[in-house]
Amino acid sequence: MSHYKRDQASNRDALFGGVGSSGSGGGGGRKARPSSTRSAASPTSAASSPTAAAPRPSPRNNAGIRSTLGSTSNTPVNDPQITPGPSEIFGGKIASRNRMVSILNGQAKIDKMAEAEDNRLKAKQAMTRGIFSKPDPISAANFYKRAADAYKACGENRLERLHRIASGDLQMGQDAYATAAAEYTRAAELAEISDETLPRKRQECHKLHSDAATAWANMGEKGRSAESTVKAAFGLIMGQDLTAAIDKKALARIEESIETFVPDPLNRKRNYRRNGISAYDDPNADPNDKSALRNALELAKQNIVTDSYAHETLFQIGAELIRRRHYESALYALGAGTASLEAEGFATVSLSRAYVSETVLTLAMGDTVAASQDFQRVHLQRTSYLSSRECALGEDLIRACDAMDLDALDEARSKTGPHRAALANLEPALRGLVMEIRVSGRAKKEKKNVDVVSKKPAKTASAIAPPAAAPTKPVLSSPKAELSSDDLLKETAASFEEMDDIMNQMGLGDDEEEDDDDDIDLT
Repeated sequence: MSHYKRDQASNRDALFGGVGSSGSGGGGGRKARPSSTRSAASPTSAASSPTAAAPRPSPRNNAGIRSTLGSTSNTPVNDPQITPGPSEIFGGKIASRNRMVSILNGQAKIDKMAEAEDNRLKAKQAMTRGIFSKPDPISAANFYKRAADAYKACGENRLERLHRIASGDLQMGQDAYATAAAEYTRAAELAEISDETLPRKRQECHKLHSDAATAWANMGEKGRSAESTVKAAFGLIMGQDLTAAIDKKALARIEESIETFVPDPLNRKRNYRRNGISAYDDPNADPNDKSALRNALELAKQNIVTDSYAHETLFQIGAELIRRRHYESALYALGAGTASLEAEGFATVSLSRAYVSETVLTLAMGDTVAASQDFQRVHLQRTSYLSSRECALGEDLIRACDAMDLDALDEARSKTGPHRAALANLEPALRGLVMEIRVSGRAKKEKKNVDVVSKKPAKTASAIAPPAAAPTKPVLSSPKAELSSDDLLKETAASFEEMDDIMNQMGLGDDEEEDDDDDIDLT
């Protein structure tokens, strides 16, 4: 086994750099990784071998990890108030874990860069037309992919991104749509963490995810195409403040991406769409033509996405829109998710959470009537929803808002109340929105700056007003307390006279006119 250990140490040294000049083969590798127990037990051996005592240089240094993760100054990655890239929003920990790769350095990186350059030249040669040869896009695409993989190992973000795009373009030309979509998606993830300016990163991310959506659509993968369309839309707001409103163009793209999952004819909340029109609406069709509506409905049923976990993407879109206070568009997204679960026909718990999410969001918009109608006409018609905890939560919230009972509302949304389990299963954005529901009116933002500004003039006025305000209170209150019976009668009579004058001016208290009307002989 000694030869295997020597080869293993040599491979490790070739990949991550040498560990020292003393020793060779397996001996150098074993000395480079001393255990803390062994070094503490034999200090003389550690002192006699300085190479073994020195720590092995880690290949995953801070610079290498930063270049791989792309934590640049343009978009702070760890800032919770900044919108992350679409791959992080809809990919979660998987996308971050895929980017955590070690980067070569030293001679190993030089050799890998030379290999990448050699593959690039081979790809260029494969696309060259000769006397007895013609361009070979498939071979060129494979060489570009190998070059991109080599640049990935070296941590070269820009070079990897360019070669991924080149490989994807060639694969698209040869109808290899799955491979092309994978290359475009990887290039879009690299664009999110690149060192480019923020507007350029948004443009590249949007374009690459759109190309990936086109490739998936050509392949017939409706679910993956819709997911790539959503990522392309959210690429337009990457790096934006979470509290800032989304501009009209980006919001229109987001709503269009929602329709790629669930067409508007199948979405009960389609009237809450703020921008654009449905792709299933014919502007030249007669609105009273029922055959056109039936055709649109049949086409929508063929294009609805009912893949597993497709509704989670729609609920994530709704949560992102709730954080930015776009309640109408968020309800449009939640309605699409509910329609997807209803079309699937198997969901029970997820559908119950979707129903109560619609109720919470409608109440937050201040529309108690619409929430009550949806609850009675749609939600209660589902047998599985009647016995769920979410149904009880939605019913108590609607009753409290309908009766304008603040105490009942606080009890229904209390963290220690009877509905704490149903609240815990909601999205964090919706859970926070429940606490903002009012018995009357729309849930409002927290305006901290406005409160601070409004308090300052109040303090100034109170500092100026006390000398004049102090004597006015006893002057108004003391005469009322010391009124005699005669003064009280006079004041009451004056009040009645003033009321009579007001009624006479309005034409409601003129006795003479009433007498004149009685004297008229109608016979």
